[in-house]
Amino acid sequence: MATTSRVLEPSEAAERLDDQAAAVSRSLLPARVDAQLRSLERSSKVDRDPTTALRETVQAIWRIVERAASERALRGSRHGVHALLARRELVQRGTCALSGVIRRGIGSGAFQPQCASWAIRRLPFAIVAGASVRWVFGPATARSLRASMAVAGALEVLRPRPFRVRDSKNLA
Repeated sequence: MATTSRVLEPSEAAERLDDQAAAVSRSLLPARVDAQLRSLERSSKVDRDPTTALRETVQAIWRIVERAASERALRGSRHGVHALLARRELVQRGTCALSGVIRRGIGSGAFQPQCASWAIRRLPFAIVAGASVRWVFGPATARSLRASMAVAGALEVLRPRPFRVRDSKNLA
């Protein structure tokens, strides 16, 4: 049996697109965590000193992940698909926000990593995954990696390298 499709009115088509966009943008995260991430995503677009922006973004991600770990729906003991996808969303959105900060720092010349592509794509993921390690290993009895240590490591990788005389020999 063949089905017939009718032509949608422009208002109906626009409404369907809005519904699809809303469905795509729905978060699996608890409302409080989603709101914190939205705030971080908005604030990370503000023009600031790249080093300060990096430090504040990493600290905000650490706080959000720490609070999210205490949310019942996201606890590491919950192995359901919804909890797993929500945790993945948190890591992805945190990585994206941090990646934007690093990209702007590289664009301004404040950060000069040896490999810009790696610094933009993989370093933010490693930092956010480090914040999320509690979900992997469970609650630690001792203090684990802190946000300040992650910032120090990131700045070590991203800071401009002084040009050395010995390096100039390789250029000739």
